Amino acid sequence: MRVPLSCAVLLHLLLIAWTAGAQGYPAKALRIVVPFPAGGGVDATARVVGQKLSQQLGQTITIDNRPGAAGTIGADHVAKSSPDGYTLLVAGPGSISVATLVFSKLPYVPARDLAPVSMLVTMPYILVTHPSIPARNARELIALARANPGKLNMASGGAGTGQHLAGEQFKFISKINMLHIPYKGTAPAIADIMGGHADLTFSDPSVLPQLNTGKLKAIGVSGKARYEPLPTVPVIADSGLPGFDAINWYPMMAPAATPKDNITKLNAEVLKALNDANVRERLMAQGLIPAPGSPEQLGQFIRDDTRRWEPIIKATGVRLD
Repeated sequence: MRVPLSCAVLLHLLLIAWTAGAQGYPAKALRIVVPFPAGGGVDATARVVGQKLSQQLGQTITIDNRPGAAGTIGADHVAKSSPDGYTLLVAGPGSISVATLVFSKLPYVPARDLAPVSMLVTMPYILVTHPSIPARNARELIALARANPGKLNMASGGAGTGQHLAGEQFKFISKINMLHIPYKGTAPAIADIMGGHADLTFSDPSVLPQLNTGKLKAIGVSGKARYEPLPTVPVIADSGLPGFDAINWYPMMAPAATPKDNITKLNAEVLKALNDANVRERLMAQGLIPAPGSPEQLGQFIRDDTRRWEPIIKATGVRLD
């Protein structure tokens, strides 16, 4: 008996769907959106982790750089992407925990529209200056700024980024005045400091090569302990500014309605990747400290970080509308 053409087509489509389901997630290439230009710490993290995930999953993973608006352009793109686990976000705190505090018309709500997958890395902010700035630590920089009110300028990877807010916290606690100059990413900000067009920034570890060659100078790190890649650089809280404790972190997120099974699969693979000796070595070589965890742990971290920044943003009046 001959099967009608329409039935044959239907059977073929059902067979394709069954095969795809049998293969499980992921069954095709994935894309990681980085909301900053290539060359910064977020981009480096996404590329190292993405390469290992590609090997583990047996699927191509592409990095899609979509910079702008403190990382919110790329984050919004992922928030509005198909929630199937094939479009992911690797970002910084600016577009995740503090965006709702500084944008009154944010096109997405991180807690509603993005689902935590795992923390990837954490690290302190590195206070770096042009070599000509006559300060060796935070105390001397504060004294210099007070003696020259409004004359020092502070670059950042963008208004509303973690770098910007770390600088605002520094200014607020020390009661100094510095002009903020936002850039579309860490890399162009660093380039302008090296060129003498800006004085200082609170950088991610992508600046380590320039520090090692003397093109820039590190005078402090955030956090509560010395930073292993820069063991001689003083902790800012111990060298002139008690209470300063900003932290930088890069998570992986997915669209909020992504199936829980896909999130669970991704989390397991991310943890496997971050515990790989070669991946850890590559990240640590760039000053990025692996910090694998569960989606629930990341969600709680984001809520805590938002609460921590709220009084600083309210006191400094930082708004980006």
